[in-house]
Amino acid sequence: MKMLLSSTVYEFFRRRAGMFLILLGILFGFLGGAEHRAFALFFLTGSYGMLYLLCIWLIYALLCAQFLSQLWKLPEYTFIYEARLWPSLIRIKRLSFMGFAFLQPILYYGIYLISIAVSEKATRNVWPIFIYYLLLSALLAYVAEWRLRNPVNYIVKSGVGGIKWPFPRPALWLYWAFEWLFRERGITLLVGKLGPVLVATGTMLYYSTDIYDLRLPAIGLSLAYLLNFGISLEFFKWESEVCLWGRSMPVSPFRRFVRIVAFHAIIILPETLAAVRNAALSVGEIMQLYLLGLTILTITHLVFYKKEGLPEDPLKVFLFGFVGLTLLILYKIPLLLLIAGGMLFSVWIYPKCSRI
Repeated sequence: MKMLLSSTVYEFFRRRAGMFLILLGILFGFLGGAEHRAFALFFLTGSYGMLYLLCIWLIYALLCAQFLSQLWKLPEYTFIYEARLWPSLIRIKRLSFMGFAFLQPILYYGIYLISIAVSEKATRNVWPIFIYYLLLSALLAYVAEWRLRNPVNYIVKSGVGGIKWPFPRPALWLYWAFEWLFRERGITLLVGKLGPVLVATGTMLYYSTDIYDLRLPAIGLSLAYLLNFGISLEFFKWESEVCLWGRSMPVSPFRRFVRIVAFHAIIILPETLAAVRNAALSVGEIMQLYLLGLTILTITHLVFYKKEGLPEDPLKVFLFGFVGLTLLILYKIPLLLLIAGGMLFSVWIYPKCSRI
């Protein structure tokens, strides 16, 4: 069972991590809490709300079914047909559980709908959700069973996989880095951005409840930006383990440093946009917070260079740094001064700690 989930369900979420990342950006970047609640109430109380919900969930289930059918046709998945040796009841039970595992996003949204129904006293309208779960999981189990009964015993020859763009692949270093992240570290990228966006959103929602100065969002967003250290670590691994030819390129240390800054400047855009979406800040304040986050991640990345990866006690190192920064902010040290000092320190220390 564990093999079935790791080779199929996990592979689906790994390959589709970019899609989920974009959907989360759209849903939480452009829609606020009021809009989400309005959609939930429409699904629960509208005349055709549950029908629309079924159509949306059915599209997702068909996407999962298409992926499942195509994945098990690959030559490296011939081992999956050994599942036909399982007894019928065990096979049906395991395939149904796999179907529920595919449906995790809509399961979580169903829990949200139920919570809204309880708060609005509309629980009598939630019963179709459970029927939808059973029908969609049965659909996925049927597709899996059909594929097991109709194995592909030949290898389809095709050209180079992936999307064929009508233009040549960009010869840009940043493009290669992000392409590798989306292809090979999609789950890390998805999870690594979900946490910072939620922290940034929560910080700015609290900031809008009363009159506070810039120190509150500075501390909250500093934590949100620091949570990107997992993505920064994957970027370090790409530089030091995957993109080995980059070591011998005739590129000056300053230009390499600019590449690091540019990469992290793109990475922290989602939580910055989420912060702007949920609070009224001036352009100058937004830029200060954005540059502070960029400085934090740049220094964090240089720690990876210094320690050649994660420090022995990463939680202690990063927690100590965050506490120190919090104290500086609370003592009303100007953010621009912290940004300038941090960036100058990074430029000075980078040639000494970088071995790439």
